Amino acid sequence: MATYQEIVQKISELQKQAEEIKAREQATVIADIREKIEQYGLTADDLGFGTKPAASKKATRKVPVRYRDSAGNTWTGRGKRPGWLTQALASGKNIDDFLI
Repeated sequence: MATYQEIVQKISELQKQAEEIKAREQATVIADIREKIEQYGLTADDLGFGTKPAASKKATRKVPVRYRDSAGNTWTGRGKRPGWLTQALASGKNIDDFLI
């Protein structure tokens, strides 16, 4: 029966072999893909690597800040109320006091 060290050594050798085989096969696959892209005139958009649709860009636009306190803390008015605003409201202030 093989010892632990022998098995670890064998694993290391097999990983090295696997990496070498992967590198050789990868070069062949890349060449084949490039040939197909040229043959069929495919673009990045055809393959799903192009620009995002307009709807996605719209969702990532920056939301303007609507509330600010004297310490410079801000909140857009979306999502959970931040702690600084919750504490201020609990101490008797009005949310309108923080509107920009």
